[in-house]
Amino acid sequence: MNLYIGNLARTVTEADLEVIFEGLGHIVFIRLTEDDNSPDARGYAFISVVDERQAHLAVAAMNGKYLKGLRLIVRPVVDRERQARALRAHNLRTLLHERPALHLLKSRQAD
Repeated sequence: MNLYIGNLARTVTEADLEVIFEGLGHIVFIRLTEDDNSPDARGYAFISVVDERQAHLAVAAMNGKYLKGLRLIVRPVVDRERQARALRAHNLRTLLHERPALHLLKSRQAD
């Protein structure tokens, strides 16, 4: 599972991130990035961990902590496509639950 690490000081290195996150479990990779369009923009990174449990542990332990004078933003990376599919499925279940006759009508049309 991937984590977004935001609000990083310009002086933060991948080695710094590895040191502070290594106690939270196995890190698959770290990718440190900067916004080259703005000299004032803070850097950010993506860290991949083995599983969802480890990701939740990292978020709980590190979100809001300070690194080189700046408060970290740590959150799971949202898979927008997966989130949209889940929302559509939820909306369909809700619609069928609220309007059972619609479900019967759809099943009859399929026959």
